[in-house]
Amino acid sequence: MKNSYKTEQRKLIKDFLIENENKFVNAEQILEYMKKNNQIVGLTTIYRFLKILEENDNVRTEIINHTKHYQYISSKCSNHFHLKCKKCGKTIHLHCEEFESVSNHIKEEHKFNLDNNTMIYGLCDKCLK
Repeated sequence: MKNSYKTEQRKLIKDFLIENENKFVNAEQILEYMKKNNQIVGLTTIYRFLKILEENDNVRTEIINHTKHYQYISSKCSNHFHLKCKKCGKTIHLHCEEFESVSNHIKEEHKFNLDNNTMIYGLCDKCLK
């Protein structure tokens, strides 16, 4: 019975991450979601599961305002790069052959390999206005 309870908690945490896969969220936001779903869970449990997800490359992390944030990496996120707005946090999945040539240039000319989860920061059109 105890294991199924933990499984339900993990499922809810993963569901929340998937629902918010286009942005980074922190453990406090996950805790609030869990409370709204009548789940009694501690931050330690949340962090423990996030660490497992991170070790299995299911989430990417970023430090925002001195707090670690997490973003779910779905199957659609393999083999492409991402653009992230520094102001609103919007993440765009970049499927662009031109950037692949830039990546190849960096590899060949600068002997540096970009990974499939490379994030490029800037401002989206909405935030530029």
